Amino acid sequence: MPRSRHDRFDLVILGGGAAAFAAAIRADELGFTSAMVNADLPIGGTCVNVGCVPSKFLLEAGNEYFYRQSPQFACNLPGTPKCDFPEAIANKDRMVQKLRRTNYLEVLEGRKIEYIEASGVLLPGRKVRARGRLLEGHHVLIATGSSPKIPPIEGLREAGYLTNRTLMRRKEMPKELLVLGGARSVSSSVRCMPTSGARFG
Repeated sequence: MPRSRHDRFDLVILGGGAAAFAAAIRADELGFTSAMVNADLPIGGTCVNVGCVPSKFLLEAGNEYFYRQSPQFACNLPGTPKCDFPEAIANKDRMVQKLRRTNYLEVLEGRKIEYIEASGVLLPGRKVRARGRLLEGHHVLIATGSSPKIPPIEGLREAGYLTNRTLMRRKEMPKELLVLGGARSVSSSVRCMPTSGARFG
């Protein structure tokens, strides 16, 4: 078995979202080196990939579609607009990809920050193993965020369900939505659907 490469940093961060980036940027400003180890969601974490940014984009697209059907003034006759939902998702994906590059990857350029796309294993002694490397940090920050918790409801897995993550990847608009939970990530993700034509409960 090949030996792991051993690297030392002032700060090793598990995660690649907003909190991880804020910590890495601040460490760089103070003259420290850091390594970010990220897996699961792409760089940028929840907000840019499956949270605030894509949901607000789809909400604005849905608002435009909705108000064309239901103008607020009698002098504006309602039309019959069509919502190309797959194209809305494609537009959202292009915007997200651009933001990953401009707001995250390009921000790392020229800084004492190494971004490692891999799963990390936290070991004793402030060490992290990732992609055959052993990263040792004077400090280790766990900024992995959260993931959806699926409630133990009988028949739910068999019936199929969406989370705030998988909803943002759908190519077809669901005809109906029954929402369980009221966290910010949930409300942000589902608010855009009723204005796009989905029934919401």
